[in-house]
Amino acid sequence: MKYHQIEAFYQVMLTGSISKAANNLGRTQPAVSMTIGTLEEQLATRLFDRHAGRITPRAEAQVLFEQIGPVMHQLNDIRYRFGRLDSIAVPRISIISSSNVGMNLVPSAISDIASSGQELRLMNGSAATIVSEMENQRHDLAVTDEGAGEVPLNSPLFETEVFQVPVCAVYPRGLLIATAGSISTEELIGHQICTLYEENRAARDIREKLHSPRVEFASFFPMACFAVASGSVAIVDYITCSALKALTLGTLQVEYRPITDAASSPYYLLRSRYRSRSKMADRCYEAVRAALTDQAAGQ
Repeated sequence: MKYHQIEAFYQVMLTGSISKAANNLGRTQPAVSMTIGTLEEQLATRLFDRHAGRITPRAEAQVLFEQIGPVMHQLNDIRYRFGRLDSIAVPRISIISSSNVGMNLVPSAISDIASSGQELRLMNGSAATIVSEMENQRHDLAVTDEGAGEVPLNSPLFETEVFQVPVCAVYPRGLLIATAGSISTEELIGHQICTLYEENRAARDIREKLHSPRVEFASFFPMACFAVASGSVAIVDYITCSALKALTLGTLQVEYRPITDAASSPYYLLRSRYRSRSKMADRCYEAVRAALTDQAAGQ
């Protein structure tokens, strides 16, 4: 059983109706009905009798309600207690991110906070690892790209905000004749192209337009470095371009141009719901959020 199923069942039992439960949960009635139906399938039993649009709990539902009642009371108590916590100093703030944002964006965003003496832990991981770590409340916040799987947008365990970052072509200076500030995928045909690996969801759009590359990578930054060294074109995003410029101090003979007909690259800012909040954690969150907002705007 999953938490959203238990939560839906609990609300239906408390309110006595699908419509009231949906209203309390901020979901639609069909969504709650479907959730209850899925729960019944997984338990291989009927929990409710349904007559003329009304539902009546069966004995099985009463047994389940008694079993999960204490758990729901504990979760509600946790929410209440954490909601009343004042912003207090904590010894360490933990942030996990994908390697692309972990190289420059996150460290740059929180550098002033770190210089004030606040203890921080910065970790890297794949998208799947980051989601798992955040579900287990092991970090205060996280930033991840899309990876091979979907990042939950409505998790009960962490908040999620999505930033759509422009996609760019990175290549050695002079490789392409610049006719405008941007470029189309058609203008890249005939060049050696590098993209993210096939299973990565963010690479699907560009690979459909430019076909399979000779060289594919797990992340943007090493791909950009390879393209510059090998005379090829890397399909990256604006965050990668910013990191490359910042970390090489502009010494590379490289050009960056946004691709007009490429789907943007999504990044997800996650924040744990049940870790202690603090003023410094709030500052870190807002600093990283501001940096992602700038990158999404191509600034």
